[in-house]
Amino acid sequence: MIGFNNGSYEEIDKIAVPITSLSVNRGYGAFEFFEIINHRPFYGERHLVRFRRSMELLKLYTDFDNDLQEIVNQLIQRNKIEHSYIKAFALPHDIAFEGTKKASLYVFPIDMPMYDPKLYTNGAQLILKKHRRFMPEAKSTNYLASQYWMDQEENKQVVDVLLHDGINIQETSRGNIFLVKDNTVLTPAEGVLKGVTRGLVIELLAEKGLLHAETDVSLSMLFSADEVFVSSTTKHIMPIIQIDDVVIGDGKPGPVTCKIREAFLRLRHDY
Repeated sequence: MIGFNNGSYEEIDKIAVPITSLSVNRGYGAFEFFEIINHRPFYGERHLVRFRRSMELLKLYTDFDNDLQEIVNQLIQRNKIEHSYIKAFALPHDIAFEGTKKASLYVFPIDMPMYDPKLYTNGAQLILKKHRRFMPEAKSTNYLASQYWMDQEENKQVVDVLLHDGINIQETSRGNIFLVKDNTVLTPAEGVLKGVTRGLVIELLAEKGLLHAETDVSLSMLFSADEVFVSSTTKHIMPIIQIDDVVIGDGKPGPVTCKIREAFLRLRHDY
C-alpha cells in the first residue's frame, strides 16, 4: 500500500516519524479519519474541513493544506481503492514556542475490521468514565485515557467509553451519542467533537420529521432514555442497550434507532 509521506508517495512500511518528534515526545498532533466507498471519500469534503479546523485549533499547519483533496484522490488511484479507510496526521516534529507550528503531513489507507453484526441486531454496551478531553472540538492524537480503559475491558459487548463531567455526558472516545426520550432525539451540544456522521444523523432526523435538539444531556436523562445509539465513521449507527450496569429502555434496539440506521445505510449505499 502507498501512503503520502510529507511530499512524496511511498510504500507505507517505509514511512516513519523521527523519534525526536514533538508528536512522539508530547503526543501533539491533528488527526482525521474517513471511509472510502466506491472509490470516493464518503463526505470527504466535510472531513477535510474538520481536519483543517483541528489544525487551526491546535495551531498547526503543513505545506500541503491546500492539496489535501488531490492527495486523497492520488492515494485512491495509486492503491486502486474501492473500499477502505484513510487516516491523515499533521505531526509537528520541532518545538516552536510562539505562534503556529509547522507539521509534517502523513496520509495513508488502512483496513479496519468490521463490527459483529449481532451488535446491531441485539445492541451493544458502553462504559462510563469521568474524563474531559483537552480541547474536545479538535480531533487530536490524544486517545490515551480511552485506549487505556478499553484495553482493560474484557466484555466484548462493550464497544466504547462514554465520557462525562459528573453531571452531563459528552461523547464517546470515538464517536457521538444520541438518546431518545418521549419521541425526541437529543445529543450533547458543547464540549464534543462534532463528528461528520453526527452531522449526517442530525440532517436525517430533520428529513424524517423527527423532533431533535442539541442540548445539555445529564446522566439522569441518559439513564431514563427510551433509546440510546452512537454514531461514528466505523460504527455507523449502533444501538446501545446497556451502559455500565444500567439497561436502556427495554434492553433492545428501539424503533427510532432502527429508522435512522436504515436511512443512514441507504445514504451510504446510494453515495
